[in-house]
Amino acid sequence: MSLFGALTSGVSGLSAQSSAMGTIADNITNVNTVGYKGTTVDFQTLVTRQGSQTRYSAGGVQASAQGNVNVQGLLQSSSSTTDLALSGNGFFLVNRSSEPTATDPYLFTRAGSFSTDAEGFLRNGAGYYLQGWPTNSLGEVVLPNGSAASMTNQNIISNDFLETINLNRFSGTAAATTKVSLSANLPAAEENGSSRGIDVQLFDSLGNALGTRFTFTKQAANAWDLSVEPPAGTAVASLLNADGEIYRSAGQLEFTAQPMDGTSVSINGNTYTFASSSGGAGTVTIGQTLAETVANLVAAVSSTDADFGSAAGAHQVDLKGSDKTTVVFTAGAGTGLGDITIDATSLSADSTGTPATQQGLLTTPSFTIAQPQTSDSGLVFGSKGLPQSFGAASLRIVGFTNGAADMDGTAASTISLNFGQADRADGITQFGTEFATNLIERDGTRYGGYSGVSVAKDGLVYALFDNGERRPVFKMPVATFVNPAGLQAVAGNSYAVTEESGGPSLREADSGVAGSIIQSSLESSTVDIGDEFSRMIVVQRAYSAATKIISTADEMLEELVRIKR
Repeated sequence: MSLFGALTSGVSGLSAQSSAMGTIADNITNVNTVGYKGTTVDFQTLVTRQGSQTRYSAGGVQASAQGNVNVQGLLQSSSSTTDLALSGNGFFLVNRSSEPTATDPYLFTRAGSFSTDAEGFLRNGAGYYLQGWPTNSLGEVVLPNGSAASMTNQNIISNDFLETINLNRFSGTAAATTKVSLSANLPAAEENGSSRGIDVQLFDSLGNALGTRFTFTKQAANAWDLSVEPPAGTAVASLLNADGEIYRSAGQLEFTAQPMDGTSVSINGNTYTFASSSGGAGTVTIGQTLAETVANLVAAVSSTDADFGSAAGAHQVDLKGSDKTTVVFTAGAGTGLGDITIDATSLSADSTGTPATQQGLLTTPSFTIAQPQTSDSGLVFGSKGLPQSFGAASLRIVGFTNGAADMDGTAASTISLNFGQADRADGITQFGTEFATNLIERDGTRYGGYSGVSVAKDGLVYALFDNGERRPVFKMPVATFVNPAGLQAVAGNSYAVTEESGGPSLREADSGVAGSIIQSSLESSTVDIGDEFSRMIVVQRAYSAATKIISTADEMLEELVRIKR
């Protein structure tokens, strides 16, 4: 009956408009909720099948709430460095637990009002903890086995790979020096043999300052030598050319392999050359320092050769013991100790003939390696005062007594030297008569304590330290969905996955379809309060009209009942 149909249609109108009023109420009350997405109501007709063309049966209306999850809210600046906003598609990945287990579901939100709790974890105003991938010092995602891998564009959401971002575990850091750049002018009018020095502060792997001096000594016209003394608390400082060959070395003498025939060392003006002798193999005590060994050799020679140190020519002696070693000294008349030739195999092998590693063989104040030192000059200039070639390209420092890692020339601990480019006045030059230092640059830092956090657009989280250093510690994924409108809203302005939304894809922020992360910003609610009040008036009138339908139908039914009277 159409009259009863009109009555039920009015009732459905009341129900639909009540739902619309409910969404408006939620929208208005969340007008200041960070990351809130307004909800709208779509109305659809309920049509019954008409049994006759001359009579109409009313159906009514049905309300369907639709969350505008994919609508971008306005970004507003914030004074907090842990406030985050997403510009573009995607959601932050969060969890109710700071240490999620298999029973703790992961949720998705755009409410980025995060702050650190008492334990240092980042969580938003709803109490959800922000999740991220741990990274190494290069910003690469680290798997549980310690290897680096790319986790982007995957849907692996597991506590095996993700962690709650914690900012309390970064107490401090230090960085060793890996690069030194010098810009200076060496006087072209300087006399041969004159030296100029530049003091440079370096840092070891423990953050300790190392004072060292780069000394430039003029060898000839347009050619300068370069030397570096080992900093205090280190053993050896070696300058290497671009091919990794020793240009010059100073400090403690170390043998890490069998000395080659013809290798010489110069100690306090005396040159000692290692070479195979014709006197047969023997053994020199490896436990002695080289200075002690030389002193013993001098005593042995002097006891058998009265003319040693005063007569020119070769002076030969056999060392006594279970094995014999022939040692040949070549000395000039009246010059004292001169060149020494020692069986190289004897010096580099233990009593069983096994090659031994020679460490700490010298304790004398200083020495320089004469071979295999390159014959190139440290700096060669052209006639216009511009550099033409550089004999030193890197610096190696080893033998730290404080436990710091050696700067041994490997890829992880190389101090590269930059003196400018050939034929350009952007580094070391040679003009006029004045020595001037223009620029001293080096990386590396002393120890610094944790001072804050920085988040890049790609989601990389950096720990900041008061020595100016910053270190990547986490990478925040951005979760995207094929149909974000299909997500199910849960308490705390977050969303859960449904069949309609499809599964999430974890992506690197600011790439592809994923939005970028903006630090010190918050995404505002998408609610337009003016629009909501306008809709409220419309809903109110529609509700009143629906009540009028019911009251009118009721009066008509009452008139119908009176017919019976």
